Amino acid sequence: MLDSDFDVTGTETVRQTGQAFLEKLRPSAKADPAEQGATPFPEASDITGLALRYHPGSEIDFLEPCVGTGIFFSALLHHVADRHGTLNIHTAHGVERDDQFAALAHDLWAPAGLEVLLRDFLRLSSSDLPQASMVLSRPPATFHHRLSSDAKVRAADAAETSSGIRPTGMADLYSHFVLATHKFLAPKAVSAWVLPTKFLRHSSGRALRLYLAKHVTLHRIHAYDARAFDVTRLEETIDEWSVVVFTNELPHASDAFEFSVGGDLFDPNETTHMPYARLSPEINWLQLADLDEDNSPTKSYTLEDFFFIRSGWEVPAPKFFVQPETRAWALGIQPMHMHPLLPHPTAVTGKTITADEWGWPASKHRHVVLASNKDEYTLAELDPAFLRYLDAANGDTRQAAQRSHDALWYNLHLRRPAPIVVKAATEADDGLFRFILNQSDGIAGPGWITMSPSLGFAKPWFLNNDVNWSEVIEILESIRLPDEAAKPTFSPDALASLDATPLVEYLANFD
Repeated sequence: MLDSDFDVTGTETVRQTGQAFLEKLRPSAKADPAEQGATPFPEASDITGLALRYHPGSEIDFLEPCVGTGIFFSALLHHVADRHGTLNIHTAHGVERDDQFAALAHDLWAPAGLEVLLRDFLRLSSSDLPQASMVLSRPPATFHHRLSSDAKVRAADAAETSSGIRPTGMADLYSHFVLATHKFLAPKAVSAWVLPTKFLRHSSGRALRLYLAKHVTLHRIHAYDARAFDVTRLEETIDEWSVVVFTNELPHASDAFEFSVGGDLFDPNETTHMPYARLSPEINWLQLADLDEDNSPTKSYTLEDFFFIRSGWEVPAPKFFVQPETRAWALGIQPMHMHPLLPHPTAVTGKTITADEWGWPASKHRHVVLASNKDEYTLAELDPAFLRYLDAANGDTRQAAQRSHDALWYNLHLRRPAPIVVKAATEADDGLFRFILNQSDGIAGPGWITMSPSLGFAKPWFLNNDVNWSEVIEILESIRLPDEAAKPTFSPDALASLDATPLVEYLANFD
């Protein structure tokens, strides 16, 4: 029971003052959405009241994975006080990694029973906290491109360990928090999360939509009006928020939940009842519910709108023109006429082909293509060893390599290296294909599919080599087919026809 001497209203007033003070201490130039400020009390109170409708019983085990200064615990205390003994907070835990916010939350709410842990929630194991019957939270909304590679891996590991679902590298941090909380939920526990509305429509929210559609039972999704929370420091980053309420029990296809937009949580502008049978993690849920404000026809994009996609280069007369690097050196051929090939796809097990100090693929047993655009008189002076090698070619080799009657037969018009090369996916891959970052000058041969950016994709930031190729790889890996059971053939056409919506969303982050 809540101590009758505890002043809930007065403590909330102190909390709001402390929250404003701590936010002023943050550097004004730092616009990380993880620091979005507290949810306004009226909205927090409404969300808490809605969640209590689905709480299993009167004994509450409360958890806030990113407690901040304790807005949701405050809202819960107000509701408990208003129920006059019909509800009891049995245990209450809040996790916060910012020491100043954690200290304030402890000072304010420890007398009311809140235990604050100064920890990174995503590093907690199931033994660190008791199972909760109620989770109320507005998690960090840090954009995926603000996370380091190590942070992405740690967050994805936490989400997968808890829920069995691994978000792609395109997922923003709030998705990981929702999924990572699953292991702390008691059976039929109720959760209410305030999340960027983006997750309902963007491909980056696929993992979260999969969780909501298959692992828990939804009761309500409400998309607030733009800037309803009036968080001025984030008006240019996140201005659309939604609340999601669900219980920890498997759904049935016959189930339905309430989907609403605009207005207040208890007085929305539009409402529809959405059956689970219509849910798919691959589609825009706002459009599915006919609640998306922008229902105008939009152009659909495929990967061929952004990349030149083709098979690896079939070198003519390969027995003559493709030689081990060691043999080319032994023959005395000059490096200007040796052009490195990528290893065969079967020899590449990682997701990156690195380069040595000369830009060649950093691998053993390398092969090179021998070719030149110099005439024989120039070769006699610059590279007589290569000229001797060419003189040994038979008529079939010359005929196979000849492109036209007036061209040098040994000028093969070499392929340019591609920044992304593709091989068939293995059972260990989550995506449809294995996309590999090529950091070398190696040319892709048979067995590869190559992807080079088209001019339309080459915005100024791209032409200036500012593109983060690792992020592009993550985006490509996030692409899914509407029918997950369907497997595309390994071909340039199949790759080129894939839906490029995730890439379009990524490019929208750039001017």
